[in-house]
Amino acid sequence: MKQLQQEVKGDIATSKIDIDTWRTLMKALRTGLAERGFALGDVEAALVTRFMLEQIEIRGLRVVPVKPTSEMQQAVKEALDQGKRMSVTWVKERTKQRWRYQAAIEAAPSWRRGYELDRKAMDEQKET
Repeated sequence: MKQLQQEVKGDIATSKIDIDTWRTLMKALRTGLAERGFALGDVEAALVTRFMLEQIEIRGLRVVPVKPTSEMQQAVKEALDQGKRMSVTWVKERTKQRWRYQAAIEAAPSWRRGYELDRKAMDEQKET
């Protein structure tokens, strides 16, 4: 039971980080445009931000925190877990580093999850 509660708390914390990441990116774009004389509403700012981030990802880039989150650090520690990787002893150091890096990227906060959660929250507010 305790483990289930911790997992639920972890999901809530992760989703909060995702929403915060999304809102930070959207606010940065909105502020930059406002400084140049373009005023955007909430819906337009979300669409422009989403389009910009999708274009960044299409080109093979990801937006991740400069300082790794605890989830990212945990993923790096578990990247070479024997249960996940067979015979890691013969694998070259460069490959191990790639596995660690990939695990950290996958565990990083996602603006896509934040966008979806933020949109759901806005829809729920409109209904009430």
